Amino acid sequence: MTAAVWIISVSFLIVFAYFCVPAVYARHLRYVLSRKATGAGIIALTFDDGPGDVLTPALMRILAEHNAKATFFLLGRSIAGREKIVRQLAEQGHQICSHGYDHLNHMKVSPVRAINDIKRGWQSINDALGVKHRCYPFRPPYGKLNLISLLYLLFCKVPIIYWTFDSGDTWSADKRTVRKISDSAIAGKGAVVLIHDFNREDENTGKMVLESVRSALSYAKDKGLKAVTISQLFEAGR
Repeated sequence: MTAAVWIISVSFLIVFAYFCVPAVYARHLRYVLSRKATGAGIIALTFDDGPGDVLTPALMRILAEHNAKATFFLLGRSIAGREKIVRQLAEQGHQICSHGYDHLNHMKVSPVRAINDIKRGWQSINDALGVKHRCYPFRPPYGKLNLISLLYLLFCKVPIIYWTFDSGDTWSADKRTVRKISDSAIAGKGAVVLIHDFNREDENTGKMVLESVRSALSYAKDKGLKAVTISQLFEAGR
């Protein structure tokens, strides 16, 4: 093997590992998550990109009415000015997790920037809660990690959390219907549901999100499915 061929082969392996290993690992995590949710008969409602001024407090009221807990993957840049909402989430027993600071696609930025964004997201939550040096379960924006950010999270022993059912509340206008969470895709089984609680310019979409959550919680009660946090899901799955 010539030096040129060796260099090309090594370069290919590095590029393959950088992009493909995280994608394969993500598929594995989704599979494990699905097995845990369906095996335990659980619906875990998870909310990304918040907190929002309107939807997040409204969701807390709905969850309280149903005596249910949920998981909020907070976006660091959305926390400023809404620290009180973050504290209310924690006080009411909902699980606080991180979605990074700037909603970066880790496949499209440098490893250094991706890792700094993870750290900055954690710091924003810690500042809001008045604590120090805590790391929080992480949901990658767009579901994307690169090899370095994946290894960093594994080194920190931070759970990486995906989802098994997308409510469709952020799909493009020509596709969006905000799917019913009691859709046949999860009927009677259980799922980790992806929803978003950031501020909406379209008031109707916000209303549909709230109605979808109400419907899901009523459905879970009727079917005997538990509505829990991600941590409770993993505890139940043991």
